[in-house]
Amino acid sequence: MVERKQIEHLGNLVKIELKDPEKYIKQVEQILSYFERLDKVEFDSDKMLRLEASVNVLREDKHETYADDGKPLIEKLKKDQNNFIRAPKMV
Repeated sequence: MVERKQIEHLGNLVKIELKDPEKYIKQVEQILSYFERLDKVEFDSDKMLRLEASVNVLREDKHETYADDGKPLIEKLKKDQNNFIRAPKMV
């Protein structure tokens, strides 16, 4: 069982102020319970832990230069403050 004192200690370690440590006890206990369940899982072989790709299935890499109007591609990208590149929003 997780105690209030332990939750307060964790809060101090990560340097956050917990106004009501009691409400985190159940959440921490659920997390610990989940890890206990994971510890009980048995694997018969290391083959279950990895997925290997055959080398002959991979595509051949080809280098293609970008030459639209002579400008490098990096100069065509939208830039934000401090010259950072703005990427499209993830949906």
